[in-house]
Amino acid sequence: MECVFCRIVRGEEESYTVYKGNGVQVILDKYPVSKGHLLVLSEEHYEGVQEAPPEVLARVWVVASALARIYRVHLGAPGVNIVTNSGATAGQVIFHFHVHVIPRWSQVRGFWSGRHELDRREAEEVVGMLKPHITLVEEYLISLGFVEP
Repeated sequence: MECVFCRIVRGEEESYTVYKGNGVQVILDKYPVSKGHLLVLSEEHYEGVQEAPPEVLARVWVVASALARIYRVHLGAPGVNIVTNSGATAGQVIFHFHVHVIPRWSQVRGFWSGRHELDRREAEEVVGMLKPHITLVEEYLISLGFVEP
């Protein structure tokens, strides 16, 4: 079976995309643990963090960091988790390198507790709240020389 994230990157599978470009795509998690749970995908397929080359790792983590700043500084989230899972025993379900950016609006009771299916209303609300700030992603990539100004 082919990778669902590869199909999303190619536009063959539906997703709510927040950002796409420069080797990464940011989508809303289909089963978020909190409102605004994002996935930062490498546009190229690598099974996990252990296979991705350093430049790909850097781009994905820089984008995740920019998104964490958006949530903490611009949208007032009191906390953010940034995490990747590598291997089934670590909880990896989709074997395509990606990083979770999870804003925490209240105290965590269990890391993956609160998981629910994303609906259109919630997706549109999250996309709308991120849209005015998403240029920060490009600013981070430019500042590190990943993208020409």
